[in-house]
Amino acid sequence: MKPLVRVLMVTDDWPGGAVNGGFLRWTDQASADATGRQSRQFHLGEFVKVLESTVWSGFDVEITKAHRTPGGSTGAPAQIAADRGADVVNFRFGQAFTVNGQSRNLSDYDMVLLFAIEAGDPLSSLAGEAEAIAQFMEGGGGFFATGDHSNLGAPLCGLIPRVRSMRRWWSGTGPGGEPAAPSPVGAGRHDTTQPGPDGITNFEDQSDEVAQPIVPALYAAGLSSKQGYIARKYLPHPLLCSPQGMVKFLPDHMHEGWCEVPGKLDGTFNLGGNTLREYPDYTPASPPPGFTPKALAPEIVATGHVRLNTTSPALDTGAHTGGTAPTNEMTFGVIGAWDGHRVSKGRVVVDSTWHHFFNINLTGDRFLENDSLGPQHEQKRHGFYVPDGSGGRVACDEYKMIQWYFRNIVYWLIPAKRHKNIFWSTLLEVIRTPRLSEELGAMVDLKNIKALRLDHVLYFAQLAEDYLAQARGACATYTIRVILYKPIIPWWEWIQEIADVWDPIEKALPRSRFKDLRKDLVSGALGIGPQPELLGKVALGAAVLAAAVARGRDGGQVEAERVAEAAASALPEVTAHFAGLLGEELKNAVASSKRLLETSMQVREFERSSEAT
Repeated sequence: MKPLVRVLMVTDDWPGGAVNGGFLRWTDQASADATGRQSRQFHLGEFVKVLESTVWSGFDVEITKAHRTPGGSTGAPAQIAADRGADVVNFRFGQAFTVNGQSRNLSDYDMVLLFAIEAGDPLSSLAGEAEAIAQFMEGGGGFFATGDHSNLGAPLCGLIPRVRSMRRWWSGTGPGGEPAAPSPVGAGRHDTTQPGPDGITNFEDQSDEVAQPIVPALYAAGLSSKQGYIARKYLPHPLLCSPQGMVKFLPDHMHEGWCEVPGKLDGTFNLGGNTLREYPDYTPASPPPGFTPKALAPEIVATGHVRLNTTSPALDTGAHTGGTAPTNEMTFGVIGAWDGHRVSKGRVVVDSTWHHFFNINLTGDRFLENDSLGPQHEQKRHGFYVPDGSGGRVACDEYKMIQWYFRNIVYWLIPAKRHKNIFWSTLLEVIRTPRLSEELGAMVDLKNIKALRLDHVLYFAQLAEDYLAQARGACATYTIRVILYKPIIPWWEWIQEIADVWDPIEKALPRSRFKDLRKDLVSGALGIGPQPELLGKVALGAAVLAAAVARGRDGGQVEAERVAEAAASALPEVTAHFAGLLGEELKNAVASSKRLLETSMQVREFERSSEAT
């Protein structure tokens, strides 16, 4: 049985019933209700569908949908739950709740995804809930939060440690000097709406198939050789990796919020009577003499862009208020991330707007159904779903990429303490693939494994990398390397530049520390020396074989925790064996390199003597 990852998804309403948050699909709603008081335009139904239909690598997902129903809401709890598609209503962080007859607490979940709609500056009356969330994060729980322009979502989110400073939440400058969030109107709004096929930008273009382009941050991931030239390899943040490549799009909207790295990282918060640092110091595994620890800062992993003089007037002015003031040109953070695992905390992700996830931005604008608009506006009723040529509709290519961002939020926020079991569960999936299942069927003990050659283990490693790339994208292999290599490679800091490409250690340590590795990377990329990446491939191939042994000993009926323990116990011996074989090959390579060096020197002397003659 796969490990189970529990996701708590939370939303609320705009007080007064102007907007209802929920979890149902707008496309399923009756026409009479779709544009009424119970409209699902701001529901998360499409987003939930994407997550629930995903085949996850190494685990299964259980989603609990909780609604922070405002006090004074009309209707019985059962009716509110039905209208919102919620499993839990009147939800409050820090209080127990019931799901399918079972009592649950926040600590029963691996992560929280909070889509806060309620408007207003941070409310001190919600400090108790913010403290409960802080306790969850300090214990390793992952947390995602987003709002929109101005102070939408701020009453609670503006109090949560790290969330409060990784994104702007205040309608004006806050009491502690917090910067104001962007306004929904005027030239300074974050209007990312892209023009439709007609070249004109309207508010409702947020609901067509044209996504906004974003610029992901890039991280160095070693070297490669392309057409004889040395080239740097780069990866985006794991949030923006996909089997189709880098995620370069998000849904567009006329007034987004703003993610940022706070100007000061020395903020504190109180928890259980103790004062804790918002951004604790991060120290590398083997710091050089005199190294000074620094606060682990969040990162902007992607930026959006507002085009100069963008206007986005509404087509349906009865349903929407567009933007008529020409915009200033600007670049701003659309996704922010903090890797709390490096300091034994939970990870945090913030997004510039919940419109990247709401039905109205993904599946079309149903307010246009009764409007007499030209055919150039038809796609605005269907969002990212375009004609398939057979009378149906399918997700466009840009939306397929965006869906990977949705999935990666879950992958990345899984607590560090869950990684080991999920890693081995993923490898069990790898060895069940047709190409590996038959070949590994006889690997039930270490004697069989030690009869294999080095090229066998490298072959198994390559198949595992191919599977991971097809299942999750290029980042998945690097992510697993971090989990796998640190415990079994004693000189981790030497190889981590090409294994843990997102670790800020390279930014913190002097470049001279990696001088020898850089030389090895160059010679390996040119094909005239060993490739440092080979050690990583040996470790991954050894892990595949260790998982095969654990599975074989239990007849293939293995619980994740049991296979993790069995495989982990076998891994050091398997790795040591194949590392020894790699060492022998490297000795042969040294002798070969020496002969090649002697030959090249003889050629050089011959050419020099010829020139002299």
